[in-house]
Amino acid sequence: MDAPHPAGHPPAVQPDPLLYPEVAAANGNLGATLRNAAADMHVDLGTVSGPESPTDSWRLIVASMDASRGSVVVTLGQQERVFDIRIWWTGVGEAARGRTAELRTVVDIAHSWQARASVRELGDRWPFLEIDELTLAHERGEAVAFKWQLVRNTPDQLIDHGIVEAAYANPVLRSLFPLISHGSLQFSRCTRSPWPYDVPSLSPQLGGGWRALRAHKGRDIPDRHAQTPEEAVAFVVEGLPDGCGPAVEGPADLLLQ
Repeated sequence: MDAPHPAGHPPAVQPDPLLYPEVAAANGNLGATLRNAAADMHVDLGTVSGPESPTDSWRLIVASMDASRGSVVVTLGQQERVFDIRIWWTGVGEAARGRTAELRTVVDIAHSWQARASVRELGDRWPFLEIDELTLAHERGEAVAFKWQLVRNTPDQLIDHGIVEAAYANPVLRSLFPLISHGSLQFSRCTRSPWPYDVPSLSPQLGGGWRALRAHKGRDIPDRHAQTPEEAVAFVVEGLPDGCGPAVEGPADLLLQ
């Protein structure tokens, strides 16, 4: 029987009871299923939540478990028995993903993440997890160097490599965390969001050339058009905040300490 739903909205998607008998036993609720499994394993997963909207048709087959670093999100497959796992590291992004048919494995992974196991440790223990390489670089304290490598290897249609190489050649900019957005090259004094937004960015101009754009929270800089990548980089360096040094590993809050 379909779950009750407001008029005009589709019913919640129901897990197949043949594929997920333990979910069916919990009235089709994945969150309750995870809590029950954790209790049987004598593990505390804390709050296990689902989509908040009562009109969300996926609310019974998605669940999230929070941790101090981020969350573990679980979704049920509809054609086969599979728990799709995604681990999110706040400020970094998707740290790992994987699929398993074992409910106890889902609980083990979520509990390990909550207990602050490293992403490397998770990948070593559960090889089916696909680990994000940038996340590993964050754990090693090498996020800046690794991200520059990614930016320098970005397809030509997404960024002008002339400006990338000119910025990379400058030691100060090379020590900052690079970001690409809509063809512009941006820099951060920290490696995780939220960003401080206090370093000028480089934006391509119609007809050629570049412009150094003032950061939202940065100092005022002249609006000048640069004919060469090297000239544009020089304009950005002129607009750097005082004491601008290597990017710190973490969010912008660490810059105030």
